[in-house]
Amino acid sequence: MRFRGTLMLLVVCAALGAYVYFYEIKGGEKRDKEKEESNRVWKVESNSIQQIDLVAPEEHITALRKSDKEWKISAPRSLDADSDELNRIATSASEISRESVLEPNAKDLAKFGLEPAQVALHFKTKDGKDYRIRFGHNNPTGNSTYAVVEGKSDVMLVASYVASSFKKKLEDLRNRAILNFEQYETQSLDLESSKGSVRLAKEGDKWFLQAKERWPADSSAVSGVLSALSGGRLKEFFETNPEDYATLGFDKPLLDIRLAFGKDKALKHLTVGLEKSRLVKKGERPAAPPAKKDDSAAGATADLYVARDESRTELFFVDKEFIDKVLKSPADLRDKALASFQRWDIDAVTLTNAHGTFGFAKAESGGDWVLGDAKKKTRWDAVNGILDALEKQVKQFIDAPGPLSTYGLDKPSVRVVLKQKGQIKLECSLGSEAKEGVYAQVKGESSVKVVDKESLEKLSKGEPDFLEPPAMAPAADAKDQPKK
Repeated sequence: MRFRGTLMLLVVCAALGAYVYFYEIKGGEKRDKEKEESNRVWKVESNSIQQIDLVAPEEHITALRKSDKEWKISAPRSLDADSDELNRIATSASEISRESVLEPNAKDLAKFGLEPAQVALHFKTKDGKDYRIRFGHNNPTGNSTYAVVEGKSDVMLVASYVASSFKKKLEDLRNRAILNFEQYETQSLDLESSKGSVRLAKEGDKWFLQAKERWPADSSAVSGVLSALSGGRLKEFFETNPEDYATLGFDKPLLDIRLAFGKDKALKHLTVGLEKSRLVKKGERPAAPPAKKDDSAAGATADLYVARDESRTELFFVDKEFIDKVLKSPADLRDKALASFQRWDIDAVTLTNAHGTFGFAKAESGGDWVLGDAKKKTRWDAVNGILDALEKQVKQFIDAPGPLSTYGLDKPSVRVVLKQKGQIKLECSLGSEAKEGVYAQVKGESSVKVVDKESLEKLSKGEPDFLEPPAMAPAADAKDQPKK
């Protein structure tokens, strides 16, 4: 009897659990979704919207879709648009939901701020359908906004944040990106400035400077320049007529930047001209040079420079912070490390020095290093010290070196070979001592480099320096000591 009672209790609990899951949880989700769908003002897919009009008492803005992700402002005048912002507006327009109907068949729309409206949204879809809604005042709590669909008189409440997403000015919707491109798709970058000519090309995931020789570039420094170009925002638009000015400085630019990106190597060209304070209209005399600014003073404002992106018509201003990020010399963008490699890819190291030749390999399990065929356990920090030495910044580049014997590199004192799955990824040799360190060269590079003596010390160790010290035998117990 006790067993039957327990069994019945289990059946009841299982049934109750199934009811809670299928009706309360799953069913609740379904009912919430159905309620949400029933409250939608209209059922429209955001990617089907082709034209958006935002109408306010003081301004009427029209934007047209150019492609899946790109938009163009057509009114009040033709301008490049902030496509990301307009895509967000299209999504918001397609998902408008009512919170409730406040007053069916309202006779006085003016008391709700709907006649005239605070802002009206009009949009058209691919199939030619036209959708219109007006937004008025916020309700007393400020959490909701009065709204009415054009052609109807039912005043409803929508979330105030929904209504505010359509209260945009022209300046809010203009394209404020300095250059429009995807940073990771960049294939080449050329910089011309008073600091010299920089030619950068990407090979795989690495950047190289194309100068008299092909030099590895500092990937993080190149990334900083590209990040400033792709993510930078202009500070002001050039609102006056460029033809009114004697010069804008584009004939002798402060910066001339060209880049290619994407599989088809689309081109972008940015030119930075004169400082805003130095622009002079035709027929006017140049103003006296401004007093030198104290940039450390509180409230100091950044200098602005006129700039032009050849892919658009309007000019704009960028600030000095942007200029500082992209105004680089070849030396600024050159890889300062002795050798460039991906540390985590390396699974074998061969070191040759005055003590002999040592072959290190990564253990099959874990990231520990072992020495030789006997797979002797090594000190992790000692072996990784080899890699640290190779990644250390050089003190000097010798880009037109003499014979290798001049630097002791014809008979190097140290040689390091890095491998990945049996393939040589890098070879580096150290020669004789220099005035400020030690001469070194990476195979395949014409330049000789000078590194500090600390690098030589890390690469001049013998086998005992690399091996894990033997474990100490436990001390014998006093009672186990032999009697004298």
